[in-house]
Amino acid sequence: MRAVSQAEPNPCTPRRRPLRAWLAAVGVLGLMVGAALVWAAPREDVAVPGRDATPEQVVIAYINAVNARDFDTANAIDARPGSDLGRFSRSMEIHEVQMKKTLADGAATHVLFTADFDGGDGTIDDGIWGYYLERGSDGRWHITDAGVA
Repeated sequence: MRAVSQAEPNPCTPRRRPLRAWLAAVGVLGLMVGAALVWAAPREDVAVPGRDATPEQVVIAYINAVNARDFDTANAIDARPGSDLGRFSRSMEIHEVQMKKTLADGAATHVLFTADFDGGDGTIDDGIWGYYLERGSDGRWHITDAGVA
C-alpha cells in the first residue's frame, strides 16, 4: 500500500466545495426564476370583445382579462394613457362583481359595478367602482377613465 504524500492533490480537497456551492446556488436561482415566469404567465386567454359588444360586456371582459393575467386583451380594451400592463405587473384582482347602472353621456358611457378588490396598489376600496368607455377608431368600446364621480 502506498502512502499519500502531502504533495499529491487529494480528490476530496476543499477546492471542489466552492464549485459545488456555486453550482447549487445557480440551480436554486434558476428554479426561482422559472417559478416567477410561470407565476407571471397568463392563466387563460380572454377574447377581445367585438364591435357589437355592449359596454357592460367590455367591462366584464376587461375584469376577466385582468384576473386571468391576459394583459394583451386587457391592454387592447384599456385606452387610458400609461395603463399598459405587462407580464410582471402587480394588477389587482376583482371578485364578487355585481353590475349596476350604465349611464350614457354623449359619446361616453359610464358602467358602474360593485366588487371586492384584492392586490394592486391598494387605492381602490371594496364597493362601488366604474369605468368610462368610448368607442375607438376601430369601432370597439375602450376604457378611457375610471372612478365613481
